[in-house]
Amino acid sequence: MVELLRGAPNRVRRILALPGHELELRRHVPAGVAIDVCTPDAIAAVISPELARGVVAIARPPRAWDLQELLEGSPPEGRKHLLVALDGVQDPHNLGAIVRSAEFFGASGVFWARDRSVAVTPTVVRASAGATERLPLCQVTNLARALAQAKDAGFWVVGTVAEDGADLRRLAADGMPDALVVVLGSEGHGLRRLTRDSCDFLATIPGAGGVASLNVSAAAAVTLATLCTAGPAEVAKAAPIEPDDG
Repeated sequence: MVELLRGAPNRVRRILALPGHELELRRHVPAGVAIDVCTPDAIAAVISPELARGVVAIARPPRAWDLQELLEGSPPEGRKHLLVALDGVQDPHNLGAIVRSAEFFGASGVFWARDRSVAVTPTVVRASAGATERLPLCQVTNLARALAQAKDAGFWVVGTVAEDGADLRRLAADGMPDALVVVLGSEGHGLRRLTRDSCDFLATIPGAGGVASLNVSAAAAVTLATLCTAGPAEVAKAAPIEPDDG
């Protein structure tokens, strides 16, 4: 709620709040937005009380971003132009956590296919801690075509895989391109074959314990933390980096 008021206050039409909850909100609410103190039944008629936690904003839908806008965006000076692509993430908590990590580490946007993927829901917004209100999000018709479009715009595409990819830390140490798309696979299945084939190279997070891999939202956080701080590399588009043999 507070992130919506900070990031996109013009979208908020009115706020419903249980008695007592409106006091903390008043300092964040812009002029012209009404706070209606109401009953629990009034809030339950709009959204699940567990999600609202005593307060709900009635707002216009967020802006619909186009993939080309994400590709043409300009990251802040000193940061990579890094985008996150998702291949079939279906759990709203995972999507929200990924968007949160993407915004925190300075990614320029997140895009994913509409088919067999979760959309932005109230659960996603809450799991993102408000990052959905700050980061450009885009749903595309076909992920493989979207990745091809990104490559045509000068981006390199790195897919994350549980095994048989190049060591992520080594890739980061060697330096990464400034225009980069990081692709994360679905829960339980990872990247689809066509998506893997669309990647310039594959990366694996090295582990030290007995658990084989991380879930997709944890993998996103580790990957973004590693790549967003990696230095630039001199790379040739015609010679993609190959995975390690071991």
